[in-house]
Amino acid sequence: MNTEIDRKIAVILVADVVGYSKHMERDENATLKAYAECEKILKACLKKYKGSIFNTAGDSALAEFPSAVNAVECGVAFQSDIKKRNESDKTEVKLEFRIGINMGDVVKKEGNLFGDGVNIAARLEALAQPNGISISKSVYDLVVPKTKMTFNDLGVQKVKQNEFHAFDILLDPSQKRTLKTKSSSMAPIIGAVAAAVVVIVGVFFFINSNENEAQKPLVMDTSKPVIMVAPIKATGLSDDQQGFARGITESMISTFASYNGLRVLSSSTSYHSEKTSMTDKAIRDEYGVNFIIRGSMQVMGKNARLNLEISDLKIGEIVETKKRDFVLEDIFKVQDELSNQILEILQIDLGSGSHLKMWVSRFDSMEDFTKFLNWIQLWRTYDPKSHAKAQEILDDLRNRYDEEHTTIYVLESWQIHQRLDLNLSKNKQEDLERLKYIVNRNIDLHPENSDAYNARALIGLRRFGFSCEQAIADIDTAEKNGSNQETLLIGSGVYSRCGQIEEAIERLQELLRIVPNDPGWFQTGLLVTLLYENGQHSEIYDLIGQRIAASDMNSRVLAIYSILEFKKGNKKDSVKYFLRSKKNGFNDSRLDSIRNEKIRTEALKILEEVQKLSKS
Repeated sequence: MNTEIDRKIAVILVADVVGYSKHMERDENATLKAYAECEKILKACLKKYKGSIFNTAGDSALAEFPSAVNAVECGVAFQSDIKKRNESDKTEVKLEFRIGINMGDVVKKEGNLFGDGVNIAARLEALAQPNGISISKSVYDLVVPKTKMTFNDLGVQKVKQNEFHAFDILLDPSQKRTLKTKSSSMAPIIGAVAAAVVVIVGVFFFINSNENEAQKPLVMDTSKPVIMVAPIKATGLSDDQQGFARGITESMISTFASYNGLRVLSSSTSYHSEKTSMTDKAIRDEYGVNFIIRGSMQVMGKNARLNLEISDLKIGEIVETKKRDFVLEDIFKVQDELSNQILEILQIDLGSGSHLKMWVSRFDSMEDFTKFLNWIQLWRTYDPKSHAKAQEILDDLRNRYDEEHTTIYVLESWQIHQRLDLNLSKNKQEDLERLKYIVNRNIDLHPENSDAYNARALIGLRRFGFSCEQAIADIDTAEKNGSNQETLLIGSGVYSRCGQIEEAIERLQELLRIVPNDPGWFQTGLLVTLLYENGQHSEIYDLIGQRIAASDMNSRVLAIYSILEFKKGNKKDSVKYFLRSKKNGFNDSRLDSIRNEKIRTEALKILEEVQKLSKS
């Protein structure tokens, strides 16, 4: 980001028509006429409350306001005028609107506004009821003492990739509703640069209330490590700068949350912990937080200093610090730079291991690098819905880079391979020809890229009649080129298919040793499947332990637990694990990696029996 980018805190209102496409299908001309009438009403409200439209998208409008109160009053007035219009007997097409209002960090470019402030407003609009208005807590805190409106607290909500504390403005008592709340959001964490941090981050850890007290296990709800961004402390700010600290906090949370392999708690949780003076131990115990980021900003005239520190709550120590001196007008530029530095540390040291340092160098921005990481997480889910989302990311990246970019070629190889596996191919022969071309072309163009050899090794074995000698030779070449965890992972698949199951198990065990963070339990699921096939059942229980309670536990692990409990006569537990496996996406094909046909057939027959029990 360059210094010419204009950043600020803004109040954003998003208004959108409910069911616009259906209206257009019924009567396009009448709908267009009706929308023009509603747009005229909106512009009149905007003029009265000093709002200005900065973007439109067919049936929606995005407007900026000088104050939160103005935006809320404009939204209420607009909904009231639309209601009157719809109640008129002369109204041919009765359009309804949803409105979302948020205050947050935005970037101004060529007359348009972008950023989290706009994104959250759009998510609030999607959350709102027809004829209703939903607002963020940042707006609520400002308007509640200055208006006589009635509000309904919806708690922390999650829409798409965003999490926020939302409120409805009750324009009518019938609009009061109760929505399921979220206690924490999905992704990131802040980790230490030190390699030791990688070792200490797990999906469950031990808590000591004091040195003499017995250790008690705390099981995390998911496979993703958890981070909290504490509210930034600021000194020396003028009255009109007081929103900076909150804006920085919210923006940092949004940056970290962009990576799906990590979890970051919502800002409302962070501010609640500050308001109630929670200790680090209480934050760790109540929210399962691994790391907490604290920051302070000191301002003297036009000069400022931002300090960030990362604490590991397991060992109770600060493991990383960042400091930057700058002029105040560059506050958001500096905040972005530090946030991206920390995110890069997290993704490399906690996400997928040191091999990512090479991947980082192949992308032009942290945004693209994060998209790549999210593609990995989606691909590993291995279902049609996630496959489609992964394809969207791949298409977006392909448009940004050279046609024969080596990493894009690798992603395309695995995407086509999975499409064939999931029977989603519209032209199987065409896909196979494309797949064969790019796996070989990538090696011809980039013989130094270990990932290209990884892809050809397993895909060649699966699709193109490679011998085990050929596939293992590619894995060996990848290792000589400096590969690390990816070659361990893919190599385990190659050795498994070639009947060398113990070698495959050893590779996965080494992988989990060097990269203990395993979002989605993908690698863990592969290892458990191999251990089951090899008859190492006790090792499965030792490996998983109390982590079996995690809500996102890999479906293969849960299915194998179901089989093992059935064999032991624990029918009730067997059914419990089976139902959880189905909920997490299990189907019979997930056990195809068991190469021993006798063992696989027995496992599937047991699951058939468990399924019958689950229905009785």
